[in-house]
Amino acid sequence: MKAGLIYFALIAGLVLYLFFGHNGVLKYRELVGLKNTYESQIMEMDSKIRSLQKELELIKKDKEYLELLIRKELNMRSPDEDIYIMGNETVHSNGDNRSN
Repeated sequence: MKAGLIYFALIAGLVLYLFFGHNGVLKYRELVGLKNTYESQIMEMDSKIRSLQKELELIKKDKEYLELLIRKELNMRSPDEDIYIMGNETVHSNGDNRSN
């Protein structure tokens, strides 16, 4: 009878350690969640890097696109454009009232 109680206490202690110990199941689940969070952040950053690389290539190859970006950033206009500032947006309009 006493031996059965000792075995039960030993098994209960091992099960508790398995779940709540330093490297237990709860810690494992926490680390898996953290890993998944980091992997999703890496995927988002990879996508952003690819997008910025495409934009950089476009800037290197297309002078008109570069000019458009510079004019947009500095709120400048070409001689045949009118600028309308609406809130945080700037709308460039050619003399023929088409928006760019």
